[in-house]
Amino acid sequence: MEIGSSVGYTEPIEKYLLLLLYAKGPTKSMEEPIRGDIWLQKELFLVSRNVDELREEFDSYLLGPFSEAVYEYEEQLKVSDYIQQDREGLKLTEKGRQIASKLWETTDEKERQMIVDVKSLLNDLSRIEILVFIYQAFEGFTDNSVIKEEVERNRLPVAISLFRKRKVSLERASEIANIPVQKFISILQEKGIPAFDYADSELVEEMRSSETSCS
Repeated sequence: MEIGSSVGYTEPIEKYLLLLLYAKGPTKSMEEPIRGDIWLQKELFLVSRNVDELREEFDSYLLGPFSEAVYEYEEQLKVSDYIQQDREGLKLTEKGRQIASKLWETTDEKERQMIVDVKSLLNDLSRIEILVFIYQAFEGFTDNSVIKEEVERNRLPVAISLFRKRKVSLERASEIANIPVQKFISILQEKGIPAFDYADSELVEEMRSSETSCS
C-alpha cells in the first residue's frame, strides 16, 4: 500500500487517521501516541462529525460508534510501516511521519485546530471515561452496544472525573450524570470538590438567581 503520489490524493479516512496521529494532544507534543483502538475509533468519530467525507463511515456497533473502514486502514498502515503500536499506543513511524507532516502542512488551520481539539479532549481519558462521554453525546450510535449497563453504572463517577479534569462544564457534567445541576453540585460539595471554579459565569449567575428566588 502506497499513500497517494506526493500526497496529491489520499483517501479521507487514511488522511485524517494520519493527521490525528501527527497532531498534538493533551501533552501538547506533536505526534502524541493514540492510546489504543478504542481511542482511535472514538477520536476519528468525533472528527467525522466535522468532516462531511467521513460522516457516513461510522455505524452503531458493540462499543458504540465504529467504522470497519477505519479498522482496515489502521491494519493496512501497520503492514505498510506507516504506523506502529507499542505500550505507548499507536504512533507514526519515520515513513509515516514524512507523509503526515506533508498532509499537515497542506491542511487549513481551522481543520488542524479541530483535530487538535478532539485529540486533546479524548486522548488522556480512561476507557470508561471515553465510552461514557461518547455514549451520552451520541445515543443514536448505541443501539447495538453490549456495554450499556456498564456505561449507565459509571455515568456519575465519570461525570465527576471529567469535571475535575476540566474536560466539561458543570452543566455538561450534570447531563452526563443524568441528574439536575443542583443535585450534581450537592454531590460535588459532599466530596469537597469546588463546584463553581470551572463553571461558566452565566451558569453561576443563573444558580444564584435561582437560590434568591426560592428564599
